Amino acid sequence: MSSSKILYLGLIEETPVQKMKLVGVRRYADARRWEVVSIPKSDCVPGKIRSLLEKLRPIGCIADSPYAVGFPPSLFGRVPVVWLDVSPDMRGKLGAAPAVFFDNEAVAQVALRELAANRPESFATVEYQWQEHHASIKWSSLRAKTFHALAVATGRPCAIFRTRVSETLEERAARLAAWLTRLPRPCGVFAVNDGAAHQVRAACRAAYLNVPRDIAIIGVDNDPAICESEAPSLSSIQIDFERAGYVAARMLGTMLGQATHDRRQAATVHASAPASRMSPGKPAPVTFGPLMAVRRKSTSGRGRREPRILKAVEMIRAEACGGLTAAELAARFDCSRRLFNMRFREATGHSVLDEILHVRLERAFTLLAETDTAIGAIPHLCGFRTNRALDFLFHSRFNMSMSEWRRKNARR
Repeated sequence: MSSSKILYLGLIEETPVQKMKLVGVRRYADARRWEVVSIPKSDCVPGKIRSLLEKLRPIGCIADSPYAVGFPPSLFGRVPVVWLDVSPDMRGKLGAAPAVFFDNEAVAQVALRELAANRPESFATVEYQWQEHHASIKWSSLRAKTFHALAVATGRPCAIFRTRVSETLEERAARLAAWLTRLPRPCGVFAVNDGAAHQVRAACRAAYLNVPRDIAIIGVDNDPAICESEAPSLSSIQIDFERAGYVAARMLGTMLGQATHDRRQAATVHASAPASRMSPGKPAPVTFGPLMAVRRKSTSGRGRREPRILKAVEMIRAEACGGLTAAELAARFDCSRRLFNMRFREATGHSVLDEILHVRLERAFTLLAETDTAIGAIPHLCGFRTNRALDFLFHSRFNMSMSEWRRKNARR
């Protein structure tokens, strides 16, 4: 019997962000025994999409919004689709279509907290400009405005550097350098992504401004090719793209589960009802945001080593259900458990054990709600050494047993 297929639309193989999203999608898909077929951006045109749907007959699709946002939901017909990494300004175009939206406010809060640690006299934010089109983007302006509102609320001034559609990159660089020299210093600058942060770093060099003493800089996406390409290295906000992919796949699973439930109910109550009247469920839109601020020289120079924390998160999500423990993880980084946990909590806001248990519970919920896996087998599949450990955790958090939860919530 062939496996159920889902399509991931809009893949660009060399993009680290999309690789993280795809890891999250596959983490959920593995529990459902789905086959994830990634479709490159070059094939994401309406005519080819229709052909792929007819040829591969997927049970559902995940559309990476930055590269598939022009697709109308109607293109997919009755095939359920979830839109991933959607800017809030796209809500109107997608309507009621299920989507995972980017949380600009949460990202701005993390940026403000990191920049405020240096006690600047002022804040500023810089929009991004595509090199290919010399144009601003709606999400860029929205992200800058969100930071501006939060910064002004602290009582300190905040300036916005806006993109001009008509200017060349050279003209923008000169204008940015002159603008930076007029800011009250020291100043904390939030660049809406790492590309904009790179432009700010170059402009500071041209204007003989010291980073981070005069201008502290933080970007978004944590792209090592940009952040660590030259001195000073750039601090950046790591977005939780892996979990965003997982959430999108889970939303698709919910839709498919609801569709199955609806079909069974319709067959029981209205045996003669045509299939066209039945439609998948429509989960409410959800958001995703930052995982942590990765601090490098451009904000403090104190050298906190978040890259190993990012690696630890990656290990936890890949291995927590295989039995990985907090002590084993700390040992891999040649660090005491206490010190490693302190660094982990400082970077992410929660402990190593919290992250491990969260990943294990995510899998437990998937197995409970969407498979026929025996209750007694679930603890082992989720990385718990005894059934009692998961039973106790589940009951303490939800005030019911796993059997009770499955009876009330499972959709198969």
